[in-house]
Amino acid sequence: MKDKIRKILLGVCALLLLMVPVIGLADAGHHSSYHSSGGSHHSSSSHRSSGSSHSSSHSSYHSSSSYSSSSDDDVDPALIGFIVVVVVVVIIVIIQSSGKNKGNNYYMKLMTQDEIDKIDPSIKIDETMDYVFDLFVKEQMAWMNFDYDGLRELLSDELFNVYKMQLETMEAGMEKNIMADIVKVDGGIISIRKTDLTEELQVKLHVRMKDYIINTATNKPKHGSPDKIMDNNYIITLERSRREEITNCPNCGAEIKDTASQVCPFCDSVLVKGSKDFVIVKQENVQGMYR
Repeated sequence: MKDKIRKILLGVCALLLLMVPVIGLADAGHHSSYHSSGGSHHSSSSHRSSGSSHSSSHSSYHSSSSYSSSSDDDVDPALIGFIVVVVVVVIIVIIQSSGKNKGNNYYMKLMTQDEIDKIDPSIKIDETMDYVFDLFVKEQMAWMNFDYDGLRELLSDELFNVYKMQLETMEAGMEKNIMADIVKVDGGIISIRKTDLTEELQVKLHVRMKDYIINTATNKPKHGSPDKIMDNNYIITLERSRREEITNCPNCGAEIKDTASQVCPFCDSVLVKGSKDFVIVKQENVQGMYR
């Protein structure tokens, strides 16, 4: 569709460029008001035309081939300026559309195992993609069943809060998103980024599945179809903590025996541990080509 729009815009641009000299010729003698088959007029005075005969309050036009000789080369600068502006606008739109299209298509080079080993040898492509797909399926099932506790274990706090609000809205509207028959088509690792505190993993996941919404009062489809298979590409960003296991409170120095606790039992300081497992921090449903 975008390619078609760009071709149309290019055609309009080319047509406007070709029209510049033609309009300039038609505008010769623009001080006269006339109207004939295929002609143009530039006066507010009333006129009636038939073939090549017409009347004007300013001058007379007697022949389809005769024009005022005093303005044969006279071209309206304002009109030319208007044409130039239109052409420039069309070109800008084409450029912007082309740039957005490239961004939406996500032309990305997936990492090879050799490239990954230089950053983190513990990450293996096949194992990681199986792990990510398993996370994705669990996420879809938790979403479908309004399982907030299940989602909390899989998502970052920020993404969980976004999903929670969306699910509450659906629940209030008596809607339920049904996902079924989820199949992994392919996938790969796009990038790995490490900091002192976290490790970020961005992957591409291509899946096919049934994805539709029902009315919970009637159990009938409201949006989408249970017979349709959706073909979706996702860009999923995951993150895990690189913090060392906390054995002592960084505030008071007390020994932490309950590693599951988020608060120091002696000074009530919040213990920031972070997840040692990857959690989903961002998920985009995109359409595109990968290489």
